[in-house]
Amino acid sequence: MRRPCLIDNWREAHKFLSVQLAALVAVLSLAYDYLPAVQQYLPQGWVKWAAAAIIVGRVLKQNAAGGGNGHS
Repeated sequence: MRRPCLIDNWREAHKFLSVQLAALVAVLSLAYDYLPAVQQYLPQGWVKWAAAAIIVGRVLKQNAAGGGNGHS
């Protein structure tokens, strides 16, 4: 079994849009469960669509900031 490796700049992960969006979905999911007022603004089952959007955004080819070949 192959051991997973962290990306080179893992300490900067909190700055990645995909990580920020995933954290937002997690917070909104908790708020949806515990705050009835939030349920008025978000439809039931919204989490799966938000998660799918983050996954699609994350797997699309991303250009390296340094002008590299886009692989990380």
